[in-house]
Amino acid sequence: MNAPISTPGPWKICGLLLASSVAFGAACSSSSPSGGPGSGGSNGSGGTASGGKTGSGGSTSGASASGGSASGGTSSGGSSSGGSGSGTGGSASGGSASGGSGTGGSGSGGNAPGGTSGGTGGSAGGGAGGAVSAACPTDAYFCSGFEDATLPSKLVYKANAAPGDWTRDYELDTTMHNSGKASLRVKASTETGTSGSSYKMLAAPAATSFWARFYIQSEMDIGGLNHNAFAAASGSDDPNDGVSVEFAEDVGIAFNSKDDDRWPTGYGRTMSGGTNPLTLPKNTWHCIELSYDGQGKVQQMYIDGTMQINATNYPSTAAAFKVFKFGFMEFHGPPRKIWFDDMVVSPSRTPCL
Repeated sequence: MNAPISTPGPWKICGLLLASSVAFGAACSSSSPSGGPGSGGSNGSGGTASGGKTGSGGSTSGASASGGSASGGTSSGGSSSGGSGSGTGGSASGGSASGGSGTGGSGSGGNAPGGTSGGTGGSAGGGAGGAVSAACPTDAYFCSGFEDATLPSKLVYKANAAPGDWTRDYELDTTMHNSGKASLRVKASTETGTSGSSYKMLAAPAATSFWARFYIQSEMDIGGLNHNAFAAASGSDDPNDGVSVEFAEDVGIAFNSKDDDRWPTGYGRTMSGGTNPLTLPKNTWHCIELSYDGQGKVQQMYIDGTMQINATNYPSTAAAFKVFKFGFMEFHGPPRKIWFDDMVVSPSRTPCL
């Protein structure tokens, strides 16, 4: 499909590889859901409750009481971190809510418990007052927002050139991030001190069937005519492993498995022999979701939440995926800087933030 690649791909490289493996410390980005309103308590008799504290996540009107000898006042109820208040002849305890809404209670008599507001907040999938969470799923194979001074543990760096430190080809960049305070930058091969390898990929653990969600940004449009790869499901962390389905550019955004491409409908190489590449604008964060099923031979690609590719019976033979690789495989170039952030590799889909 393309002219012979100037730099060999992982299944086409001849000779011996000197490889180095490096392990590092973990970090994940997170966010908290916001709550909805709750309803307050009702009136009780025997005293007046003095107010409680207001928390985050929702609001509720507190309990009030009439009669008796009591210090007056009305409590404003709590939510996420609720408060409590007490008055002469009665007491009111604030409620707590994480995100959702609750209903108040009521008390009577001289020493009556006030109303409480309760409820559970929204989770990653949403809910009342909820929002999609950046927290790492508990069953994730790998998850990182690249916030710390070192790369997360579980990542494996193997250089195609002489063994060395991962920082030759990558750095944590605090000036560029989709969320949090940093991202992982893949250095351009033209930068001083890099390994000089066309293979600049990190390997994270995965499974035969898995999802990968990440944000990517490049100083050049992603989706050029020449073949390069930014991520891949693979059989091992070996740079030469022959099992691979890439998230690549090759006449636009595509899945590529040993030069067998799958493009979004209407894009790539057209039936008339022309080209219509799908490209992602430079200097912009794009959310990529990849669903890999090696045994079922179904690979799916979502870009910013919209499915672009649903490749069935692809590749033609079942694949035993075990790792997820990401970085830059510079088959044809040109060299460029690329950033990754908010990555999750897990058994199920993790939506875009």
